[in-house]
Amino acid sequence: MSRSQKPARTVPVDERFRVVLAVLQGEMSVAEAARRHGVTATTISNWRDRFIEAGKGGLENKISGPAHGGTVAERRLRLENEQLKLALAEQMVQLRLWQKGAEHIEDVPSVTSKP
Repeated sequence: MSRSQKPARTVPVDERFRVVLAVLQGEMSVAEAARRHGVTATTISNWRDRFIEAGKGGLENKISGPAHGGTVAERRLRLENEQLKLALAEQMVQLRLWQKGAEHIEDVPSVTSKP
């Protein structure tokens, strides 16, 4: 490794999750997320694409996993795991939206406020 190259930064999964949600919600661009987190825009795009693909798999009507691999109980557990991950991701998005709305609550006029 040359002196000018920095070692690749390892970003924890929880932080990757927050970054991807922020990008998907339009809170920041891919380029901005890359700058803030010390990685390339390609890395951010890969995280986003992998997140979307994993979520898409959770919407399929079949049990995931190899057809002949694992027991029925194991395949059901994998399916439940994927469904729970998707539910968690959806709740995180809802929480972020709620938090964004709470930041602007003072800007909303109240019918009970006095002139």
